[in-house]
Amino acid sequence: MATHIVPEAPGTGVSRRAFLKVSALVGGGLLLDFHLPNVQAAGSAGAGEALNAFITVMPDGIVSIRAKNPEIGQGVKTMLPMLIADEFDVDWKNVRIEQALADGVKYGPQFAGGSTATPINWEPLRRVGAAARQMMLQAAASTWGVPVAELRTSSGSVRHAPTGRTLGYGELAAAAAKVAPPDLKTVKLKDPKDFTIIGKPMPGVDSPLVVTGKPLFGIDVTLPGMKYAIYAKCPVFGGKLVKANVEALKSLPGVRDAFVLRGNANVAGSTGPLDRLVDGVAIVADSWWLAEQAREKLEVEWDEGGTAHESDARFAAEAAKLKGRAPAVYIVKNGDVDAALARAKRVVEADYAYPFLAHATLEPQNCTAAFKDGKLTLWAPTQNPESNRKVVAATLGIAPQDITVHMTRCGGGFGRRGASDYAVEAAAISKQAGVPV
Repeated sequence: MATHIVPEAPGTGVSRRAFLKVSALVGGGLLLDFHLPNVQAAGSAGAGEALNAFITVMPDGIVSIRAKNPEIGQGVKTMLPMLIADEFDVDWKNVRIEQALADGVKYGPQFAGGSTATPINWEPLRRVGAAARQMMLQAAASTWGVPVAELRTSSGSVRHAPTGRTLGYGELAAAAAKVAPPDLKTVKLKDPKDFTIIGKPMPGVDSPLVVTGKPLFGIDVTLPGMKYAIYAKCPVFGGKLVKANVEALKSLPGVRDAFVLRGNANVAGSTGPLDRLVDGVAIVADSWWLAEQAREKLEVEWDEGGTAHESDARFAAEAAKLKGRAPAVYIVKNGDVDAALARAKRVVEADYAYPFLAHATLEPQNCTAAFKDGKLTLWAPTQNPESNRKVVAATLGIAPQDITVHMTRCGGGFGRRGASDYAVEAAAISKQAGVPV
């Protein structure tokens, strides 16, 4: 596992309870922050308000839209802004997309998994765009002294049908910033037949950068003074570190530090050894190669614990023993299977087995961390940034609001990046090593 350790970078943020704020952009501009009812995934609990999107309108008519979910190659960084842009009634060629920071209070659910990005965000983000469009209409009506009913929007401009006058969104931005945002529950959404962006083939916003090898992924992050760390862990889940030759490693070329970190099995929010800090040895060096060379000279003794006795053969034997028993729980039960089999003239029975699958992503697990003065900044290719923040905060003993998470593009996920181990390791190493290392 490769971990970057970097000096702290300045974080940014917007008040969690801000309903509408005007951004002091150079030359004037409009920043729309909307609270939306929190749209929960099926089966989740709780409810609340969450700010789901930012729309920034520049004086030249360029519209910047933030994509709130992690991008792991499924296209949501392009798709989610499309929902907003279509209802806002702007031309896609005039849209610029930014990746949002991780903030579950501000943006609502931010995760990649289960193919839920479209159904969860379909209506809420459309309403954000429709509300912004309504504010532009109101600003134009006030400017011209005409009823809103006489106005129409198209391609990032407002037109007054009776006189033919038009004003671009960029020209209206300052006035629109003074308009009270409408009730998102009552804004009028487009008829699907009027969509100009939704449902149309749009190239991925990052595609040119991906194919030309530009830095986009977590492993691409580089900052001045950055060091590299490797975290050696027990090859058996749940294993404990007994001893390691960390002092000997410190004298190796390019090695800045080497130390043991102890895990915490009871950290809040953890769901297992892949979602918390476990015992390990951190090696901090001037480059990944030097850290890797030092790991080759690491002498470590592990207490592998009871899990070391687990195996595919034991699991297969346990499955064979359990298959003759009544189910422990029914997920779905339709009819009486046992009775039907008892009446059958012929019963065909077969056993199927498959091994554990490695969720091996093309981009190795990695994270960049900067801890300073009790605050932490992370650059993480994560599928579940809010979970990362909670587990890291509990591990380091700091408040979640003192952690800024930049979501980088993920080089594959398969659910593996839904865990928090790589983020916790980077954070803990950065705190222990200091900044700079």
